[in-house]
Amino acid sequence: MIRAYYTATNSAIGNQDYLDVMSNNIANVQTDGYKKSKAEFSELLYSNIQGSDIKVGSGSKLEKVDVIFNQSAPYHTGIETDFAIEGDGFFAVQFDDNIYFTRGGSFQDINVDDENYLMYQGGYVLDENEEPIIIENKEDEINVGVFVLENNSNLQRTGNNLFELANGNAEYSLSENPKLLRGYLESSGVEIADEMVKMLQIQRSFQLNSKVIQTADEIEQTINSLKS
Repeated sequence: MIRAYYTATNSAIGNQDYLDVMSNNIANVQTDGYKKSKAEFSELLYSNIQGSDIKVGSGSKLEKVDVIFNQSAPYHTGIETDFAIEGDGFFAVQFDDNIYFTRGGSFQDINVDDENYLMYQGGYVLDENEEPIIIENKEDEINVGVFVLENNSNLQRTGNNLFELANGNAEYSLSENPKLLRGYLESSGVEIADEMVKMLQIQRSFQLNSKVIQTADEIEQTINSLKS
């Protein structure tokens, strides 16, 4: 019963980790340009049953959380400072000396030191030369930079719908022929129906593992009482 107890416990922990990922996706179903997360699991070590070649597992654990960078549908807002990217690429946003990346294009015109800057989440949106964008007139052309990476897996989440380079060897470059839609935003990459179905499945699995843990504990208590 100890084996059943620990196997079910490991699985329940994995279920909880999966629920956390699903919950975060659902919370961002209306976040413009948000890319959903996908949990990847791996099996724990197998062991042989004494005196046989039969192997039993020890449950599973969360191996990693991937980001699905699929294109989402743009929708029209009519706001001059809203932008959406069609195809690959990210907007660059500068906070102090650090540059972050996002697909969210809900920018704002904010006055800083008597200059109107295009900003996102409190950071400066960068142009093609990686310089903060100063807006003289909202109706004029705004040269928002679009940047690409050789591998999007080199990005990691930092919160506020922003990504940073995961390692110092990762590089990015200016997109040569970006397609920008002004007055549009990219919708969230989360499909609420899919996430809700997955969440119900994981909740059922968590309940089952909890029941196994409870049953194993009760049997162990019964065995201990017979020994005493």
